[in-house]
Amino acid sequence: MLDGLFLKSRDFVALNNQAYKRYFIKTKPLEHRLSIIIGPRGIGKTTTVAQYMRMHYKEHEALYVNLDDIGNTSQFSMGEIAQEFVLHGGKLLCFDEIHKYTNWSGELKNIYDRFGELKVIATGSSALQINQGSHDLSRRAIVYAMVGMSFREFLELHYGFALRSHTLEEVLEKHVEIASSIKTTVEEKGNKIIPLFKDYLKYGYYPYYLSMPNETLFLQTLQQNINVSIESDLLSVYPKLNGNSIKKIKMLLSVIIKNVPFAPNMSDMKKAADITDDRTLKEYLCKLDDAGLIKLLMRHSLSMKSIDKPEKIYLANPNLMYTKEPDIGNLRETFFVNQLDNYYKNKQNLSDDGIFASKSGDFYCEEKYTFEVGSKKKSFEQIKDIPSSYVASDGLEVGIGNKIPLWLFGFLY
Repeated sequence: MLDGLFLKSRDFVALNNQAYKRYFIKTKPLEHRLSIIIGPRGIGKTTTVAQYMRMHYKEHEALYVNLDDIGNTSQFSMGEIAQEFVLHGGKLLCFDEIHKYTNWSGELKNIYDRFGELKVIATGSSALQINQGSHDLSRRAIVYAMVGMSFREFLELHYGFALRSHTLEEVLEKHVEIASSIKTTVEEKGNKIIPLFKDYLKYGYYPYYLSMPNETLFLQTLQQNINVSIESDLLSVYPKLNGNSIKKIKMLLSVIIKNVPFAPNMSDMKKAADITDDRTLKEYLCKLDDAGLIKLLMRHSLSMKSIDKPEKIYLANPNLMYTKEPDIGNLRETFFVNQLDNYYKNKQNLSDDGIFASKSGDFYCEEKYTFEVGSKKKSFEQIKDIPSSYVASDGLEVGIGNKIPLWLFGFLY
């Protein structure tokens, strides 16, 4: 049984063991016996698994199994694969695309309980709910949310820079010093930070862009990822959805893409997507948010996405904005929301706390920082009397006072 799996596993590691290592593999030790990595399609989960296998285990000690390949038609279950692997001295078993396997939660529970000497890493869709499978894994598994590339990582991967990340507090307090240093480093290689930032907004969030021959094909694969996330991943995670539900979710996303970012009018959205009630609309919005396709910006940390109306709706990252011609103001806000949201996910792991809609400015973070996002000419007029308020300015290489270059918020992870 294992011979064919080992051959595929060896080929997988050789193909996906890329030289550049993202923030995740540098900051997440994956020490627990059962680690589950969730995240949207195309952000590098599979590559991270290959790198971890190569870094920490000998070839015969680690096995990679893609459950999308073997699915539910395989003559061997996940548990049977684990049992055979342990008998042959296996130490690390990696399951990819676990949401494609019907009883994944029950199988992982049994593997965890039966094989105390075996370490398991599993990856799955960002919509995966570990406490809502057939078996609750919340007491057994450590779940990590992996996100797309930051602007900092884009510069490292595409141009070979070595740049460190900074906390939000460091950016707010020392932004002039930090931005000046980064600017100097970038210019020493004959580049300018603003043009590179514009490139990032267009294609820098997904590592696989480098394997694409041009931007046109990249955008085509991005559209394909959107379709697969809805038509395949959501159906796997939420089997009660049907063809009609998926059709309406796609219609809803189409409405959102044409209008983002916007304060939603629930009646208009229901009509446009042929949805009859508020509860179903909020459910579908939550599923798109869970899938990593949109970001529901709420009023405060007590708001519940499944119950409360979002204050504003964004696409999940700036690259998705280029599925149509983006408005520059909307693009700026989408970048800011995405990078801050990812920062808090990394900091708190799986928590949506952190960035919210502000009554006075554009955004409110940690219940103390207020932000306005705009061009280089953006003033403080709207937030001048608010403590701990800042302007994130696009087109600015180095800031001054409480005016911070927008691109610098891409150095938070």
